[in-house]
Amino acid sequence: MPRTFRSNWPTSILRTACGCALVALSGCSSAETVGRAELVALGSSPLAFEREFIVGNYATKESEDSFWFSDVPLSTLLAHSDATPIKDAVFLHAQLIWLPKPGLTPLDPSATNLVVRIVIVSDGEVGLYGGAGFARIDGEPGKERVDIEVEGGTLTLLESTKGFNDLLSPAGFSGTFAAEFAPEEAARWRRALSQFATNAFGKSMWVDAQPLDATAATLVSR
Repeated sequence: MPRTFRSNWPTSILRTACGCALVALSGCSSAETVGRAELVALGSSPLAFEREFIVGNYATKESEDSFWFSDVPLSTLLAHSDATPIKDAVFLHAQLIWLPKPGLTPLDPSATNLVVRIVIVSDGEVGLYGGAGFARIDGEPGKERVDIEVEGGTLTLLESTKGFNDLLSPAGFSGTFAAEFAPEEAARWRRALSQFATNAFGKSMWVDAQPLDATAATLVSR
């Protein structure tokens, strides 16, 4: 049975992770939550990391729907600088490549229709995890709100700053989320998080949403 880890993770995010696990009803913030993600280490140590999100929005495109979730507001990300750094936060970007059709889509446990990347900031250090999973959607993309249930996901660490301590890779990923249709806001999240990752890792990076048969999404330079 996975347990919430209690050692070897930077103190501030360890404290937040344990708090989220213990306070399931109120979450980690006084703000209304829009979803919860869980990462469970698939290696020899059965560790689990949970986080609730307070922001969720998405935009639609011809070939995909792009979702953004965070446990801090966009203003915190935009204000990030050497003078006001982000110490602890989790950002999730998910790209829905195709939409399951009720009664027609086979329930294949190996099916993937979602490319995922998660940015974890812990004590100011940054880790980028990427991979794929299967998402069921309640609602019609392009409308005001959709609900998402993700299961069968697998993530691995793709990039990190020097002091980031990875205790999860490879990790299973699951969660339930709600996102509002907000194309302009989603575009702001995309630009801000892309710049944040570029500054953290010293190179321009993004997720290639095409090769879903890979164990993790590949990174490509923009």
